[in-house]
Amino acid sequence: MAYAQEKEIRAHLLLIEEAGDYAAYFSQGTNADGEVSTWYITNDSDKAAADTLLDAKVAELTEIGLEEANGSGPSDFEGYTAIHYADDIDSIKYRTWFVNADGDYFKADDGDSDSIAEITDADEVATLLTDSGYIA
Repeated sequence: MAYAQEKEIRAHLLLIEEAGDYAAYFSQGTNADGEVSTWYITNDSDKAAADTLLDAKVAELTEIGLEEANGSGPSDFEGYTAIHYADDIDSIKYRTWFVNADGDYFKADDGDSDSIAEITDADEVATLLTDSGYIA
């Protein structure tokens, strides 16, 4: 994941957590089974307004780290979408949680794709979904 993408994802997650104007531009959808599923923006004016707020949040982010790679290994996360981030975990710089196209959950430490591990424990997945606000 490129540095710019990482900053944008972090900014998006922070704005969603704040539950302010940015989050209000999104609507929540359901899947074919009628279960709560994705968040989406329904019109171009809401997208433009949300993008403006996102760009402002990206510009103010300073604590996300250096633009130069400084993780502990390779950084190939193609096929994974970051859904949560934490930089307050002992013994590592940061952890990122991901979901893949199959709806499986993973975590990796310090931007190192060699450390990616699938999360199979139901309690850990439930905690991830609660903490991240991610709707599968």
